[in-house]
Amino acid sequence: MNLRLLVRTLLNSMRRDGLGGTLRKATSRLVTSTGSAEFDRKHGTDTSGIEPLWKLKIQSPNASFGVRYEATTEHELVSALEFLSEDLREFTFVDLGCGKGRTLLIASQLGFKEIIGVEFALELVQVAQANLAKMNVENATVLHQDAADFRFPATATVLYLYNPFSREVAERVVSNLSRAGLRKLYVIYKRPECADLLDASDFLQRLGSPSTAPHMHIWSERR
Repeated sequence: MNLRLLVRTLLNSMRRDGLGGTLRKATSRLVTSTGSAEFDRKHGTDTSGIEPLWKLKIQSPNASFGVRYEATTEHELVSALEFLSEDLREFTFVDLGCGKGRTLLIASQLGFKEIIGVEFALELVQVAQANLAKMNVENATVLHQDAADFRFPATATVLYLYNPFSREVAERVVSNLSRAGLRKLYVIYKRPECADLLDASDFLQRLGSPSTAPHMHIWSERR
């Protein structure tokens, strides 16, 4: 248990959201979805549950700006990807803050050319790698790295974010995306607390949300 990280995380949250907002977020994190557990029952994997970062060993100086791991459901991600109406075989799928790798497993079943997960908690990296091996996924890589330092590949990219970090890191990610100059880019952002950073950028445009998953917000490169 990393008590120092727990204290820093709580202080950052209270500074950002106040006491009431911090308590509401803490309460909401006690709930996990039935659909999330069903994925693991079906595939024999370990991707469910909620993993607070203070329980993990994280060396990054951005640890206090991270958000706990909680899996995306298959329905949510598939709905968002169908919204794109693209041939996914041309794209690289990138999940910043991939945790145990649920989205990587789903993406592997949808035909992406390449799949990259980025995660700064070593324990979660190891679980994600084990899950990929369990399902014999060969075109996926899990990087033990801080999302703020990730350099995007020069390929058509679908970037996935499940509100993995606060704006201190989100600002650097948006800056890195801008410098990458990707000609084909989609950003899928679940429960986007830093959506204003994407809206304010000069290279992204908001497309909307799938009707079956309205909390999944989608941007593309400006065309």
